[in-house]
Amino acid sequence: MAAMREIPDTLLALAEWVHNGRCTVSDLEFYEDLNQEYRPSHWTRNPASDDALGTFAQDGAGGQYALWFDAPGDGPRPVVKLGRDGELLPLAVDALAFAWLLACGVEPIAVQDDGSFEGPTTPSEALQNWVRQQAPARDFGDPAAVIAEAARAFPTFVDAVRAQTRA
Repeated sequence: MAAMREIPDTLLALAEWVHNGRCTVSDLEFYEDLNQEYRPSHWTRNPASDDALGTFAQDGAGGQYALWFDAPGDGPRPVVKLGRDGELLPLAVDALAFAWLLACGVEPIAVQDDGSFEGPTTPSEALQNWVRQQAPARDFGDPAAVIAEAARAFPTFVDAVRAQTRA
């Protein structure tokens, strides 16, 4: 797999939006490097998962947000959730779609295994405009559509991570 093992520029820019309070989503702490704080192996109890996933952020409850490097295909890596309470799901097909979720006011901590979520909070029009500028021809849809698209695009994610998880 030729996936880059670094945080994409889109997520680095998104971190600035969140850390500087320029969007309504606030329950995320972004890392400067992949697997800097909590590693996927803290969730799976299996060191092999640190090669399959690259954690780039955590929420206030200890949930992790990662890029899935072992995802099928050669495109950008999907953003996935390893929740503190066992939630496990693809959130977005790529970093820009994840940015759209945040721009729409979706707190990732609120997204459940079935893709449902509380809220969203107040959208950030400025962040939505920034996301649209990154891909002017792309239609992201509403937050539920973004999460559903990721679930359809990566149906093997949950089984792949569960297969790596040790009791």
